[in-house]
Amino acid sequence: MIPISQRHRAGLQFLGSLQHYSSSHIRDLAREQFAASEKGQELLEAEVAPEPRAQLKRARQARKAALECPAYQHERLYQRYVAEENFVRAIPAVEEKREECIAVLSREPEYRGGSLELDDSVPIPKYYEGVEWHLEPGGWDGYDLATPMFMAGVAPYVFSRGGYAAVEVDQDIRRQRVDVVSLLPKDRYDRIYEPGCGGLGALAACSKVYPDAELTGSDISIALLKGGHKAARSMGIPIHLKQRDARDTGEPDESYDAVLMYALLHEMPVKVSIDTIREAFRILKPGGDIVINDPPPFSRVDAFQAAILDWESEYRGEPFFSAACSMDWSTVLEEVGFKVLEARALDSRGYPWVNVATKP
Repeated sequence: MIPISQRHRAGLQFLGSLQHYSSSHIRDLAREQFAASEKGQELLEAEVAPEPRAQLKRARQARKAALECPAYQHERLYQRYVAEENFVRAIPAVEEKREECIAVLSREPEYRGGSLELDDSVPIPKYYEGVEWHLEPGGWDGYDLATPMFMAGVAPYVFSRGGYAAVEVDQDIRRQRVDVVSLLPKDRYDRIYEPGCGGLGALAACSKVYPDAELTGSDISIALLKGGHKAARSMGIPIHLKQRDARDTGEPDESYDAVLMYALLHEMPVKVSIDTIREAFRILKPGGDIVINDPPPFSRVDAFQAAILDWESEYRGEPFFSAACSMDWSTVLEEVGFKVLEARALDSRGYPWVNVATKP
């Protein structure tokens, strides 16, 4: 990807450092202040009913208590500042290189494997319209240089440091994708499907763990699909990408050996997520497996961490984050018909939270 100028790079590096510092030193101090407060101690020690409403109520109470902690106020201020400034700084960085970026995006890779199937008859869900996901101006499809903006700016200098949303400081999200895919219980899968694949991240991880599998992904974002398709061809990975609603993939019954859902369920209303899990059950063969990775349930983290997670819905362009964290997806998987094999965190503070299940 096109390198950005030193001036813009320095600005993004500052944001990455600020995010790293606020999510470690300042957040640790905020946690101590929360635990030392009367209400914070009460919430940390209280048992909470597993129902979603009870979980969400505790998270909201924890946020209110955390606001009494000066360190929490500072840490959240910096988190919001970085989330906004990512685009304030990254967009001018790639605009300065617009002609070069367009040339790179227009260049056809030599490799011609895989495929891209766009379908303008696929309706855009109402819950998706007008949302500026992660505070990105215009949402996923609102900026024509979104791919180079992330690849050359936000990803290497800010997101790579961790410390945002549910991703802890110094966590390598690329390594996490491989770790999540590796939880699929079989050594071999012939066909793997990822609904809501976005770009290429998790499917690229699949290609490393299961290099012989036929990989198919779908999304409703044309921009993300186009970016993922070009990236796949540049990397020589034969991935088939389709424009589809995750609830209606158009795939035949019992046609896949495994389904991957990577950081998808918190991007949709709960009912849509449940329908998506039902669709995964339909397209899986008997004996097929599913692995789901998402932020941890409120029920599996302490009250302070619940406050940190709940904040995302209101302040970082994540309207369905808290509703998803209020759910026990293992229960949903069982209700749909899956047999749950495991549900656990891969990190000490809850993320990535994974559910692994199989279709009897």
